[in-house]
Amino acid sequence: MTTPAASERSWFAPLERRPLFAASVFAFIALTLAAELNRTAPPDMAFLLYAAGRVLDGAQLYRDVVEINPPLVIWLNLPIEALARALHASEFVAYRLFAAAFIGLVFGLCYRIVRLYVLPDRPVFGRYVLLLLCVALFPLAGDDFGQREHFVFALLTPNLLLVAARARGPALRANPPRYRETALVGVLAGLAVALKPHFLLAWLALTLFQPLRGRWRLTTETSWTLACLVAYGVLVFLAAPEYLTMAALLGPSYLQYLKEPWYSIVVLAPGAPLVFISLLAVGVLWRYARNPALWAVVTLEVVACYLAGVAQQKGLRYHFYPSFALALVLLGIVAADAPVAAQRLSERLYARVARVLTVTIGLVVIVLRLVDLAGGTAADRRAREELNDLAAFVHDHAGGRPVGVLSYHIGSAFPLVNYAEVTLASRFPHLWLLPTSYWDALQTEARLVYHTPAEMQPPEEYLWNAVRRDLMDAQPKLILVLRSARDVPENGLRRLQYVAYFGRDPDLADLFQRYELVAKKGEYDVYQRLGQGAARTAPAPSASPGTSDVLQSQPGKVRLAILEPGFLIGVLAFAAVWGLTVILDRRRTKASY
Repeated sequence: MTTPAASERSWFAPLERRPLFAASVFAFIALTLAAELNRTAPPDMAFLLYAAGRVLDGAQLYRDVVEINPPLVIWLNLPIEALARALHASEFVAYRLFAAAFIGLVFGLCYRIVRLYVLPDRPVFGRYVLLLLCVALFPLAGDDFGQREHFVFALLTPNLLLVAARARGPALRANPPRYRETALVGVLAGLAVALKPHFLLAWLALTLFQPLRGRWRLTTETSWTLACLVAYGVLVFLAAPEYLTMAALLGPSYLQYLKEPWYSIVVLAPGAPLVFISLLAVGVLWRYARNPALWAVVTLEVVACYLAGVAQQKGLRYHFYPSFALALVLLGIVAADAPVAAQRLSERLYARVARVLTVTIGLVVIVLRLVDLAGGTAADRRAREELNDLAAFVHDHAGGRPVGVLSYHIGSAFPLVNYAEVTLASRFPHLWLLPTSYWDALQTEARLVYHTPAEMQPPEEYLWNAVRRDLMDAQPKLILVLRSARDVPENGLRRLQYVAYFGRDPDLADLFQRYELVAKKGEYDVYQRLGQGAARTAPAPSASPGTSDVLQSQPGKVRLAILEPGFLIGVLAFAAVWGLTVILDRRRTKASY
């Protein structure tokens, strides 16, 4: 019969050599960073850097640049944008280098905590857990690299590991962590909650884990987290009091934007299958846990992070990145402790699923990063070419003036304005307040009827007045308008007709008449301001309703992407790895006789 120690030596044999572990970590980080540098900047990253640049140029946050999130995320981008300007370097390269370096340093802290305090008696297993964590922090991040949730996951992980270490009790008291280590862990956790307040739930879960196992006491890291949050609150009140006003005015409306039914999100959220499988595996194989505290705290955090994603009511992938990244780590831990052979069929099944799925996910994410490094898929290359073409057109025709973008989606303006090297003729990164003001009407069969100024609620009234003032002040050379679709519920948010909506204002109606259509680029109509005394040669911005339909535009729907190429590749890889494990297990069984 194979002993647990012998099984561990067999399972982790490659990790007994530290150079191989170090090389693997370096390879994962290098591959992820190289792939990121070869990708188009995502809209959120582009906007945050743009907003930081506007603040550096003298704009006031929450007045000249409207952002619904707390100011820390903008403040952290200020030095990155300033450094990029000083070095005349790409702001996106600077951001990605900073993200990789910062998360790499946090991973170094995790390495120390695991090696000294969590698993000092199982060094090889500790390196395996760290390798899982490295995959979750780097290659798995993919589209979520550099998002706030990416940083939140990294910042909370040292706290998670320290809680698991404290659960060792007397063993930890023989070699307690240093004060500066625990203080740093607390500060990092405070930054995580300050970056994304929804993940206060994840921090509370870690804080309450101790009393669930016995008597609670105020730890050093908890004290520093609370101190960090109090200091941040005071700083926001003193340095950015406008945020409180803006949050009170627009916060309820933002909760409505892209809102999806909670029951749909709970079942079909991004990463939900991985989360549920990992939790079921824990329930079935719990009795085999060699470090129950580590199993328990990671399981608790998977659930807490998943609920934090659900609480945001959007169903966006990056909201759930911490939960499915931790679920991968949990599944890998379960796979390592699960026996090769067990009496119960359910245990044998879940043990094999845990192993195969852990290996499959690792292989798939590495392949996907290699695809990114090679230039992406055909769809990625086509989208990049379209963006570059539009950015070049805007840069050449904007004449150095601000550019108006009328669209509900942040991806319409960003990273376009960054690549085109222009400013936005609006304080809003996108006009998300417009669809939220008509959310219920957009899902009905009735013709969309816009409110008069007297009928508008305060958020819509603020949007109406702000857009009017911004466009009249900026007098942009170009205006890009997201082309509207037919006014039917199947077209969702694309039913909105921006020229018809804002053109009801006499001043804006007169302004629109000074433009003519110069290009149709993808989903956008591009209008250029007529020169003084120039004769019109093309139509002015049209208030006519749309005549075409769009696909998959219905808001409030979450769908499992079972027909996407990535998913199908994953299924094929899972089947291949499953078959390989069956063959290896049979050979191992024969060799044991």
